[in-house]
Amino acid sequence: MPDYSIVSPYLQQLQNQAELIQAVIEELLEAYQAQPVGNGYIDAILDKENAIHLINELTKLPVAITRITWWCNCTPETKAKYGCPHGMGGPGKKFGEGWYSECVHYPDFLISEQPNPPDEFSMIPKVFAEECNRLTINYIKNVLPLESFYSPCLCPGLWLHVSDDWIRKNI
Repeated sequence: MPDYSIVSPYLQQLQNQAELIQAVIEELLEAYQAQPVGNGYIDAILDKENAIHLINELTKLPVAITRITWWCNCTPETKAKYGCPHGMGGPGKKFGEGWYSECVHYPDFLISEQPNPPDEFSMIPKVFAEECNRLTINYIKNVLPLESFYSPCLCPGLWLHVSDDWIRKNI
């Protein structure tokens, strides 16, 4: 059993280049119109198509996505088409009109709950990120549309697996 008080090789690799990696992450979040909630790197809300592109770019760093939460994209159009909002309150949109409604009643996608989940303590960091992100993209593309709670208005909130003490500077 790994000693989780020790920093994983994956997180150590990120920490070794923290300033550079954070700067690239910030550029990617802006480029793909991802809107993190709060001042860290969790719940980066964006549309599904941009999420796939962002995850592919993060894989190159390598930064893993280890969780997805769900947010309803609330606009006058989605309200008329899909009956939005489907969740509770949430932030106004930084990119575009409307706001995001947090869907806490929908199950999160968690890498740790997948069959044979990748282990950041025993895997090469690049391979860990690649495997996490492959599972995440597969879920968004192939499993999410089949979920009983699915609606086209749902947007993923990506949880970037970085050190808990990484604070965004450009918020």
